[in-house]
Amino acid sequence: MAAADKLKPSSLVLGDGFGIFAPASPVRSEYVERGRKWLQEAGFRSRTGNYLFERRYHVAGSLAERRADFEDLLTDDSVKALVAARGGYGCLPLLESLDYGLVGRHPKIILGFSDVTALQLAFWHKIRLVTFSGPMLAMAMARSGSVNDELLWALLKGGELSLINTLCSRYLQDSEIEFIRPGDFSGEALGGTLTILSSLVGTPYMPDFTGKIIFVEDCGEPLYRIDRALTQLRLAGVFKAPAAVVCGDFSNPRPGEVGMLPAFFREFFAADDFPVVLNFRYGHCPQSFILPQGVHMQFACQSREIVMTESAVARHGS
Repeated sequence: MAAADKLKPSSLVLGDGFGIFAPASPVRSEYVERGRKWLQEAGFRSRTGNYLFERRYHVAGSLAERRADFEDLLTDDSVKALVAARGGYGCLPLLESLDYGLVGRHPKIILGFSDVTALQLAFWHKIRLVTFSGPMLAMAMARSGSVNDELLWALLKGGELSLINTLCSRYLQDSEIEFIRPGDFSGEALGGTLTILSSLVGTPYMPDFTGKIIFVEDCGEPLYRIDRALTQLRLAGVFKAPAAVVCGDFSNPRPGEVGMLPAFFREFFAADDFPVVLNFRYGHCPQSFILPQGVHMQFACQSREIVMTESAVARHGS
């Protein structure tokens, strides 16, 4: 897909406003305030959704309240980017009630990950909107040193690709990286939390992963659930013809299973013919890689370089 066929949000400038929404699990005010302070210190304003601190059973307000907050922030001209307060669970039920035409008419930066993976992949599939799988306000932004702020702002401000590629390549130079069938590969990058990807199978919100670089990560899942989710994706044809698979951080599996994960991944992908990268720093971990969903990338495994071949945002004045 050509870059012109994608819907890209406008780049940020200092002083722009962030809208804070809670599409999934409930949030705590003290963590929201820490995240807002972090944004303020970085030179940005913020406003919260009207229902940000609501709670209904296990989610942050009713379906109507969560949708209303998202749409209110989306159409507010003073808000240039939307950041999820946290993940947890709650985005999947939103998918069939969202107005994708409205999102397409107001293409803004949408930042978050974990359960927000469902929103991001749906936006890509429905309207080809580039979003950002990255830090959330009441999580990483509220914890000192957890965000790769240099990469975040380079991406969101539309920085020079040479700088962005240098920052991205550092992730491939980590000593923990392991390559299965190493080689050069390229494609549009898509992915997120593994259990969310598997939950989209069979729905009208699941993208086509043919020719894509598929990123997967998860947190707190025992090995059998990782196996089940990957197998569901395989049975659904997701691993039929990707450009590659990048396995990110799989934090906090059951005690005793940590050492099993690399061997399991090697065995799971042993019969495939595409490259696989293990132990990539992406997911529920400090200083995580920030993934622009739908942006074309090139990976050179031998030289350990990552090259984004296009900007993830529409630069001002371009």
